Amino acid sequence: MSLYNIFKVYLNYLFFIYCLFVFLFYFNSAASENNENIIINAEEVSVDNQNEIVNARGNISIQTEKFLSTSDTATYNKKINEFISSGNVTIKDNLNNHYYFDDLITDKDFINAIGSNTKIRMNDGSRIVGKSFLRTKGNVNQINNAVYTPCLKKNYILDYCPGWKLTSNKVIHDEDKQTVYYEGAILSILNVPILYTPIFAHPDPSVKKRTGLLMPSISNDNNLGTSISIPIFYNISSNYDMTLTPTFQTKSDDYYSLNYRHLTKNHRVDINSSITNDESNTGTKSHIFLDGKIDNPYGEFNYKIRTTNNDTYMRQNQINDLTVIASGLNFTKEMENSYLDFSAYAYKHLNNHPSQKWEYTYPAINYDIYEFKDQIIKKNWTIKSSFLNYRDINKNYKQQISSELLSKDIFVYKNIGVRLENSIQNRLIYFNNSKNNLNQIRVFPQLSSKISFPLVKSDKNKIQFLEPVIIPIIAPYNNYYKSEKISSNNIFSLNRETSLSQWEDGPRINYGINWLINYDNFAINSSIGQSARINKNKNDTTDEISNYFIANTFDFGNTGYLKTDFTIDRKDIYLKDNNINASINIGKYKFGLDYDYETSNKVKTSEQISLGTKIEILKDIKIIASARKNLMTQKSIGNAFGLHYENDCIAINLDYFNDLTIVGDKKNSKGFSFTVTLKPFGTSKQRGKTKNFGPEL
Repeated sequence: MSLYNIFKVYLNYLFFIYCLFVFLFYFNSAASENNENIIINAEEVSVDNQNEIVNARGNISIQTEKFLSTSDTATYNKKINEFISSGNVTIKDNLNNHYYFDDLITDKDFINAIGSNTKIRMNDGSRIVGKSFLRTKGNVNQINNAVYTPCLKKNYILDYCPGWKLTSNKVIHDEDKQTVYYEGAILSILNVPILYTPIFAHPDPSVKKRTGLLMPSISNDNNLGTSISIPIFYNISSNYDMTLTPTFQTKSDDYYSLNYRHLTKNHRVDINSSITNDESNTGTKSHIFLDGKIDNPYGEFNYKIRTTNNDTYMRQNQINDLTVIASGLNFTKEMENSYLDFSAYAYKHLNNHPSQKWEYTYPAINYDIYEFKDQIIKKNWTIKSSFLNYRDINKNYKQQISSELLSKDIFVYKNIGVRLENSIQNRLIYFNNSKNNLNQIRVFPQLSSKISFPLVKSDKNKIQFLEPVIIPIIAPYNNYYKSEKISSNNIFSLNRETSLSQWEDGPRINYGINWLINYDNFAINSSIGQSARINKNKNDTTDEISNYFIANTFDFGNTGYLKTDFTIDRKDIYLKDNNINASINIGKYKFGLDYDYETSNKVKTSEQISLGTKIEILKDIKIIASARKNLMTQKSIGNAFGLHYENDCIAINLDYFNDLTIVGDKKNSKGFSFTVTLKPFGTSKQRGKTKNFGPEL
């Protein structure tokens, strides 16, 4: 047996020991301190001055600085400072913990006490029920034959049991050690015994975090087999900790994940990493993601390091689906009327082709000045400037300098409101093509204005807003046209460019109308726009007059919504592309739809539909289902189904998925995941195996 296998067997043994003896969850504590002020109120009060005894009966209220108590009868012995209470005894301490007894004997400071038929409701809502209660030294509570549950109320479906509970022969809460101890503990979920351990301990809620075992997770996948992840949390210090998670897989190599967090006043570091031993080949596979953030008076500094020694390792093990990872740094500084952003990044493509992996931004600089007032026309401007140095994956270089002046004005002319946005921008770009050693310098100036006429009409229960928009843009042709696709989302933008490689040249006019009508529980928001190019360049393959771009949103309040975004060919009046997104809520039923349709030269190029539903079949039980289909090929892309149960103290999720997409090294996969969350233990995290193929609900 190899050293690695011996180590794995030993580690499995340690995990078994952890499972028997460690669980983490919160528990609230009560405190005690001396106080001599006592107020007793009752329907009947008698005093034995000789023996210094006070007897009370009927609607008794006893107030000390340590607690407030009520009962049917009570006796107070002044000599020994002892209360004896009977019948519906309650105590509320200074931390808002509530104690209920049939009978109770306690001193006036609640340091030592004995009670019967005990019920305790902690200030977080959790409950303990037991036969007897013993309190000593003012900080140690013992409850015998006890049942603990964090559930705030009984289970909605099974009224005779909470979502989960711990039954124990003896429960001891040591407030000084901030620990709760159990003897002979049984964990039951929905009244079904799941786990027994002879001894058991966990921190009380005054401890925010402590070393121990977190909730494990289990999943199954046709490529990876059955996977079990067992996270172990290590509380190294108050400001840094780590979580080690071994993952055991039946059809793939086991791997170990490590999450490390370190927090100081001005600095935060997060490290996520994993490693596996490839038993079929020599060597190991691993990844390391490091993220850091530094706050100081000079600005915010962020840095990240992303690295892996195998392009497909993370995707194959479903750690993540990244195909590009970025390493670099970023600095931002917000001043009173300006903003600075500096960044430099290296991007690694996980494409398994060593010759083409890297592209760089070194650096990208943005500097903005707000509310700058010129001295000529006394107008407030926003100045945006940037510099970019970039190398793409083919080793082509580009340097870019750009600047923009922006102003916004609202004025009224003959009772007609006018909103005006002006933009003056210029872009200087240097290209170097490594293949043919071609060097180019291009200048892209542009002058644009956005002129709109907002019209508002309001009635008793209705508001209408109508806004015609005209955007003239003056820009020369530069024999280089590569424009961002015009859509209803950007038709009214002064600058449509959203990437480093896309911009628009040439003079043009964009125009359209925005319309909004708002009722009490219903609203319609619509816009229609078009773009016209002037003196079209011979190298420009687009039409002089664009198609019609139309967007509509129908908001039905809590009932749902309908959104449509489509393009109509201006010549032949046919639907070129369309997106429909809808959601509807009917009582306990929620449905969602997402439909996409695209054409090119009247030929359909893409058509997909996604459906999703969430149905509450019983209180706290929901069915979640989703599916996506390619309507052109009539083939399913993927589907998923989930049965989720959740109340105030437990969540049980069973999910099935069937992912039929194939991208690069990614294979078809199907399987299930099962999670149980015992609140307040925290949620068991899955490694991205539970999927959703429908719209967000």
